[in-house]
Amino acid sequence: MNRGVRKELAVLTGLVSAGFWLAGKKRLSRVVAAGAAGLYFWPGLSYSFRNRSVVITGSSRGLGLALAEQFLREGARVALLARDSEELDRAQALLQQRVSGQIFTFSCDVTQPTEIKRAFELIEGVFGTIDILVNNAGAIVIGPVESMEREDFDALLNLQVHAIVQTTQTVLPIFRQHGGGRIANICSIGGKIPVPHMSSYCAAKFALAGLSSVMAAELSPENITVTTVFPGMMRVGSTVQAVIKGDHEKEYAWFASGSAIPGLSVSAQHAASEILKGIRAGDAQVVFPITSKLAVFAQANFPEIFALVLRKAARFFPQGKSLERHTGAESKQWLESQRWYSLLKPSLESAQDENNQLEVNEAHFNLGI
Repeated sequence: MNRGVRKELAVLTGLVSAGFWLAGKKRLSRVVAAGAAGLYFWPGLSYSFRNRSVVITGSSRGLGLALAEQFLREGARVALLARDSEELDRAQALLQQRVSGQIFTFSCDVTQPTEIKRAFELIEGVFGTIDILVNNAGAIVIGPVESMEREDFDALLNLQVHAIVQTTQTVLPIFRQHGGGRIANICSIGGKIPVPHMSSYCAAKFALAGLSSVMAAELSPENITVTTVFPGMMRVGSTVQAVIKGDHEKEYAWFASGSAIPGLSVSAQHAASEILKGIRAGDAQVVFPITSKLAVFAQANFPEIFALVLRKAARFFPQGKSLERHTGAESKQWLESQRWYSLLKPSLESAQDENNQLEVNEAHFNLGI
């Protein structure tokens, strides 16, 4: 029984205890409450990452890089996969400065099945096996739905759904040969709740959420756990890599501001730590931070009010409808001209530096089109 199941059973048992108390059966209530506490605090079995072989896609920068560092600190061997070989070299150098451990890098486009197959064969040859797969590679497009084209939807679905099917199907024979394994699919809070001006991104993440849940059910009998991760805003420096459409500068401003404010967002290191906890526990889902949990609760229990709030909020988003694709790095001018930008600048720049996020002007490359 994993950590998530125990905690949810503890909550249900606690409610039963409260019911007995209200019914005047206080002795029985205390017994049930003790059972609830035992379920909640029982440590369970520990899964160690030491000497495990971990493959992380999209790990040359951002969250993937932070995950690699956390795994290395826990004694794992880590394979970094990304398309840009120079970026991979910088990532490896950064990791070697920060932590010791065995690191393997391979330039690989996860949307290309032949490249995935070759990469996994090489990794298995170097490490002897693969124990954990983290499907982290992704991209994001910001802008109104009127600015989105079929190409934008296709690119995100290809990268964040079809590629994950391919990497999973490629690793399954290796897992089966060695008696099991663990998969973490990095989804997004945008896979649970709709976010205005992120239609193509949410479409792909909602699809991934469903796919990942089905994988978890089907693969469990083979000792393969699948954890779906739903992070909220994170300070990983990726705003400069985002693809922006519509009113480019105003769209970038709201997106970058939200990702830079502590409380609304979490650091890359905190996000990586939460994800490793979920993988270790074999949890079905990991949702963080608390603001994301509250949003999911509100949407699930008050859908009409939540939809009303979204409709009202959408009126304040930028109104431009440009079809041109710019990167965040090309769209910063308006935000940087604002007096209050000085409050955001340290957070944005430190996240970029720490997570290997060099500014680029290659929107089509970032989308893989």
